[in-house]
Amino acid sequence: MLYRYIYYEKANISAATALPLMYAAKKYLLTGLVAECGTVLEKELSVDTVCTLLEQSMSLGENALKQKSLNFISKNIHRVFNTEEFVHLSHDALEEIVSLDCLVGSSERQLYERCVKWARQQLRETGNKSPSDAEIREKLGNILYKIRFPTMTQKDFAELTAQSAVLTAEEQRDVYVYMALGMELETLHLQFATQIRRVTEKVISRFNRIRGEWNCSGPTDAISFQTTVDIVLTDVGLYGGIEASGHDVTLQVLKGSETLSKTVTKMSSEGGQKPVKIKLENPVHVHANTMYTIAAVINGPKTWSGKNGKSACDFPESGSIAFYMSAMSRNSTDVSHGQIPQLFYHVLHSNDSLSTFLES
Repeated sequence: MLYRYIYYEKANISAATALPLMYAAKKYLLTGLVAECGTVLEKELSVDTVCTLLEQSMSLGENALKQKSLNFISKNIHRVFNTEEFVHLSHDALEEIVSLDCLVGSSERQLYERCVKWARQQLRETGNKSPSDAEIREKLGNILYKIRFPTMTQKDFAELTAQSAVLTAEEQRDVYVYMALGMELETLHLQFATQIRRVTEKVISRFNRIRGEWNCSGPTDAISFQTTVDIVLTDVGLYGGIEASGHDVTLQVLKGSETLSKTVTKMSSEGGQKPVKIKLENPVHVHANTMYTIAAVINGPKTWSGKNGKSACDFPESGSIAFYMSAMSRNSTDVSHGQIPQLFYHVLHSNDSLSTFLES
């Protein structure tokens, strides 16, 4: 088939022949054939094949295929974890995965547990049926420092390390100090990242209809809410002006009288009815069955507003959210009409006590 391509620049490439053909094409610098093989392989990306394709793309130096494989893994990591191929990845390929900034469908705890499972399997294949924590640590090598332990909950971290010596006592201490005090000791800074990984964001819209002429000259618009599952609130949608305009916005998320996040910003709009997304300065972990309030002070021209508001919405994944009138509202926003039309969030995986899915 290779010679057919050399003479006729045509080849019948299948999923079964694409990898060996790509190897040969790279050897003979047939860039066109390499590209055709890459196209075939990209179409074959699946949970069952992606680990193999990642390995092969790295060995062949095919960066485009490698990136597509990593993107696929990023969006499907929870299913990839459960494949037999995952525990047989090379050290370099696993390090590429653990280095990803976005892992949708997995918590940092699950990532660590799967990496330990990988290390045990690698050691088992050398005849070591019962590896020690020190041997697991050595097998993980640099991968250990790609795991973002400081972004776990204290409970998860304690459960993982209470009977384990994979992390040293000093490393455990540094992580605990960061969790309790937010203090990033120098040794921690040199070892573990404290920035939480990103995931795809979801949105809840409160209103079924939109109207205009909402007065936004200073009074607080507020709405309270409660969820049945833990989520991470990252952004809030606000209505912009009914004409092209700018507004000064102060946006707060509160639990009782405690301010959990405060964002002061300027909102620009072109007069359209689509809400303007305001990123929270500090994303908020919303605990299930706990009341929270979003309060917005919007200064500027009149804006659009919503009506026929929903008192409750189901999350597409699981659980629900209910809205309530807030005592903080001084500008008539309530469950049925007003401002604060959208909430952007990440829902927690059902097996986690706390997810760390925040958008950096």
